[in-house]
Amino acid sequence: MDRFRLRSRFAVAVIVVVVVAAVSAAAAFARTHTGEQNPQFRVTVTITPRRPVPGQTIVATIRGWNLTKHNHTGWWEVTWTKPDSGISAEATTTFKPGRVLTDREIVHVTAKTTKGWYVISAALHDRNGTSHARVGAKIN
Repeated sequence: MDRFRLRSRFAVAVIVVVVVAAVSAAAAFARTHTGEQNPQFRVTVTITPRRPVPGQTIVATIRGWNLTKHNHTGWWEVTWTKPDSGISAEATTTFKPGRVLTDREIVHVTAKTTKGWYVISAALHDRNGTSHARVGAKIN
């Protein structure tokens, strides 16, 4: 085998290793869950990092889509649960085709931040059912 082919194969192998390492690191850093239980809606929730330490910021992002070509009237529900408290919000709206609804919750982690699970859940409801998803991050 000539040197050019050997170098080419080595370069390809290095690129593959770098890509696999990057994807694995991203997966360890964030957690995402998608729900499509109601075929008309998709709900995705992401929380990052999964194991925060003081100095980091927990970011929870929620996205919801109307997957049809028609308007749907329904309601959007978000719950952000912390070890010592929680909030919940609900809104009724008309979901336009392809519309993306978003929400974001943020917690800055310090040494005094309450230890335990921080969980974000979201749901889109209409008369045909519900699409929901839920993820969490734990501070030890």
